[in-house]
Amino acid sequence: MGRSASLLGLLGLLLLAFGLLGAMFVAAPFQDGYVLLNLILGAAFMIAYLAFGFEGFKSAVGQRSTKYGASAAIYSLLFVALIGILNYFGTRYHVRRDFTEAGVYTLSPQAKKVTEALDEPLRMTAFVEGGIEPQLRSLLDNYHDANPSKVETSLVDPDKEPALVEQMKITTVPSVALQYGKESFVVTQPSEETITNGIIRVARSTKKVVYFTEGFGEAPIDAPDDPKGFSSAKLALEQENYEVKSLLLPSVEQIPDDASVVVMAGPTRTLTPAAVAAVDAYLRRGGRLLAMLGPRANDPELYALLDRWGAKVGSDIVVDTEVRLFEGPRLGVVPLSRTYGQHPITQSFRDFTVFPQTCTVEPVEGKPGLTATSLVKTSDASWAETNVAGVFEQGVAALDADDRKGPLSIGVAVDAKPKDMGLEPPATADESRLVVFGTRGFADNQQLVQSRLNADLFLNSVGWLVGQEELVSIRSKTVRASRADITPAQAAQIFYLSVLIIPELLIALGIWVWWRRRSA
Repeated sequence: MGRSASLLGLLGLLLLAFGLLGAMFVAAPFQDGYVLLNLILGAAFMIAYLAFGFEGFKSAVGQRSTKYGASAAIYSLLFVALIGILNYFGTRYHVRRDFTEAGVYTLSPQAKKVTEALDEPLRMTAFVEGGIEPQLRSLLDNYHDANPSKVETSLVDPDKEPALVEQMKITTVPSVALQYGKESFVVTQPSEETITNGIIRVARSTKKVVYFTEGFGEAPIDAPDDPKGFSSAKLALEQENYEVKSLLLPSVEQIPDDASVVVMAGPTRTLTPAAVAAVDAYLRRGGRLLAMLGPRANDPELYALLDRWGAKVGSDIVVDTEVRLFEGPRLGVVPLSRTYGQHPITQSFRDFTVFPQTCTVEPVEGKPGLTATSLVKTSDASWAETNVAGVFEQGVAALDADDRKGPLSIGVAVDAKPKDMGLEPPATADESRLVVFGTRGFADNQQLVQSRLNADLFLNSVGWLVGQEELVSIRSKTVRASRADITPAQAAQIFYLSVLIIPELLIALGIWVWWRRRSA
């Protein structure tokens, strides 16, 4: 029994240690089977050791190896204590870091801007089954961390709070109820995108009105099946709390006063002088215009108007070299670009955008009252082909003396001061803004689905035009890292196995092997 007593003593210590460790993590330690079993067995082993091996223990205390072992044990305890202290401070002064490549656990720049711009308290109440949803909890914590003084979050079990469910008019779970001042809104199917759009909805008391012109061959905004239509752009604007309307440009004497932005989405017919005059008058009184044109627009009067306001549209088409799998380099009229100007609209852009069939748009420099900035440029391998008919009718293009070599500007933003331009605007109109692109196709239904940054470019342009700086950014990621949905019981099983049982068995096995070798 003498040799076995030492084994009982070590195993007793091990059982007691893991019993106490388990008691630190479970809510009711004296009702937990694992904790009780370890403490009872550990105490029994220690009693057996003291009963049959105490004399051996006293002699072992005086040995040199025991002193070394005691020193090692003290250092181990100090190390465990240090880890405990770090965890203690970690739970109270935590710092979150997202090491995923795409930053899938971090709020998008737009969501951060929207949250940081809140000037009143925002209450976010999530209704989830059982009151537990780790993924949604983490997402709401990100909003809280973005503006801790303004954002309050909580998760509620709807079965335990029926009165609150009725008050918030919750009809489905999961849902997130947003309360901001006197405004409230319920987000169903909560995600970063839907919650951010909900915050925009409650935080903006008045809607900005966006008019899409029609009457000159513009693409429709209510045809979701048309790949060249703008119904996706309309939906994206409405999700950010814009009100979208159509404007029959040939029939109006002037642009409506409630127009926050006028979008000219690819007219294919020449504008009448009256329509051009209406747009000019709108800009003179502080209007905001987003013009998406194309190589075939070729509207001299409209081009002259845009030139006066800082954006020079070329009578050409950009030809660029593209590389396709198994086909090698070939010429194309759908240039990609990741070269962006220093402007709020594109300041966060790091990826490609696509511009089908675009002409050049250059900033006009040196005119008083105008600050024009190139937003996007094509590659060095591109050129501005002046033989537009040859490209579309014969399908041929070649760089010659009449063409300009890339990089080429294909989008321009203009900040205009009508008074400094020598105009006489109304007293309230001290600034006008324009954004002009050389293609109508970068924001149509097809590209907004296939190229996510194209949607950001379109929405950022509108956001900058209306002066909503918090909306000018990169929107949320649509693809997030995969997660496993597990129940609380499954989570407990994983915890017991990975943190307690398996490590305990491995240490016990190591002690037994050591004891066998020492006894041999």
